[in-house]
Amino acid sequence: MNDKKLKKIINNITEFTVKELKYKGLISLYLSGTILTKDRVKLSDIDLFGIVSPDFDIIKEENKINSDFEKKSKILCGGFETRFRAIGIDELNKGKPRGVIAKYIGLDILIKQFPFFKKLWGKDLDFSKFKVKPIKPKQEAKIHIKTIELFLKKLKKGEELFPIQNFPKSVLFLARVEAEKDYNFKFTPYYVDLEKHFVKQKGHIVHKAMKLRKKKLKRKDILDFKDDVKQYIKHIKKRMKKWK
Repeated sequence: MNDKKLKKIINNITEFTVKELKYKGLISLYLSGTILTKDRVKLSDIDLFGIVSPDFDIIKEENKINSDFEKKSKILCGGFETRFRAIGIDELNKGKPRGVIAKYIGLDILIKQFPFFKKLWGKDLDFSKFKVKPIKPKQEAKIHIKTIELFLKKLKKGEELFPIQNFPKSVLFLARVEAEKDYNFKFTPYYVDLEKHFVKQKGHIVHKAMKLRKKKLKRKDILDFKDDVKQYIKHIKKRMKKWK
């Protein structure tokens, strides 16, 4: 699909979302993910996140609008899987986590990415002014390692912590921390920038993870990749001993 058609779909989704949520406490609406970036692949979906007021019922409204997106997948979303997540302005100021992003992903991990997202509607926000600050690299690496190891443990049992398609991204998240600490990588959220940064390290795990990210994955693909991942984690754990 060309960019013109894709932007029209996103505009329609934006209008629908704002109409549904602006009187319920939506402050700003952003396009996140890879759909309109140089990271886009055939499997990219449409990810929206909204900054919302403290009285916005995050779980209720997320479930409702995501259900609407599923029902209107072809008519409204052009067949793209579309998802809305909300972040409370109170959560950004270190209030009690109320939504999926704050509870299970962590705003201190995502805060560096927010300025790179495309604002679709609403108030301009300076994310550096909020109380939530970026997590330290060593702590972030520990979180990514824990997620990866838990995913592999569950996969061995025939279970999934999250969709298989997302697994290479977890490896890339960890590699980005390594790049920032050991390879002078200036942060961007784009996977292609990370891959270019490791262009001279031909055997780095980034390159295999990028290839997997671009294909529709099966369980066998992850099982074939897991030994490389385990070795990479051992390498990172050794490097982390020297990180502050």
